[in-house]
Amino acid sequence: MDAMISGLRNPPWADLARVLRRWLGASPNRHVRFSEADRAVITAQGKALMLLATMLHARGVMDMEEFAGTLGVFSVVVAEDNAAEGDILAVWAGLMKDGR
Repeated sequence: MDAMISGLRNPPWADLARVLRRWLGASPNRHVRFSEADRAVITAQGKALMLLATMLHARGVMDMEEFAGTLGVFSVVVAEDNAAEGDILAVWAGLMKDGR
């Protein structure tokens, strides 16, 4: 995955996303570039996902790692129809697993 999400050619979490995509059986060899507006939307939606996962964890419904794992599996399903959306979800799943 050679993404331009954070303005860097290979952001620090690119390797994490690649590993996660391989682990889940998806192809990591996609080239996606996002505009500044796209990056803002991706970041805002990811923060909303983090808030939801945090609230579920705080209330004892689901821990962060389980939410991240489910999101990772969902990213593979989504990637079947839209590779860029799947990659974005995979990155957020990976960040959640790292942030626990």
